[in-house]
Amino acid sequence: MSNFWLKDPDCLFIHIPKTGGSTIRRGLWSGRYEGPAFGKFEEDWPKLYSFAFVRHPLDRFVSAYCDFTQIRNFQISIEDFADIVMDDSIVYDETRSNRKERVRHHCIPQTHAFNCLTLAQDIYRFEDFEEEVQRLGAKVGHNFDHVPRRRKTKHGGWYRYLDIGLILRLTEFYEQDFVELGYETI
Repeated sequence: MSNFWLKDPDCLFIHIPKTGGSTIRRGLWSGRYEGPAFGKFEEDWPKLYSFAFVRHPLDRFVSAYCDFTQIRNFQISIEDFADIVMDDSIVYDETRSNRKERVRHHCIPQTHAFNCLTLAQDIYRFEDFEEEVQRLGAKVGHNFDHVPRRRKTKHGGWYRYLDIGLILRLTEFYEQDFVELGYETI
């Protein structure tokens, strides 16, 4: 996805959409960054500590759906949204130019090679965001006394949005995320 060189304190951030990345970049680092670099770290960036945040795949999917419907005013059913997400013919890279491509970009599996998760030295969990931000702060030598949330959606949990058929389809689509990131399926 979009990778960033965060400055003061310096580190490299692998921003996977809907895992708290806007809060990291625009809140905690308050605009002190270079990037994005899509699918890589720039060659002229220093070799620094690198990290990413991940999230339960179904919760991340519902958060993306709510982001597009609540914040971006995309009028679409969750089933049609899922069809876009799982359509491999829709591009997801930095060339994205329409709404479907932006949806796909925000929802490809976290473990997809484009997201560069393998470049992260540490992976933090969105589910424990406040505590994980404190762990990150200890790692980079900074005390984050306030975590100003950005682009937070209101949805109350994935289970309120998904029926069993959609859960099964999404669980299959995000299977690698469930396995590699250690999230339990239903």
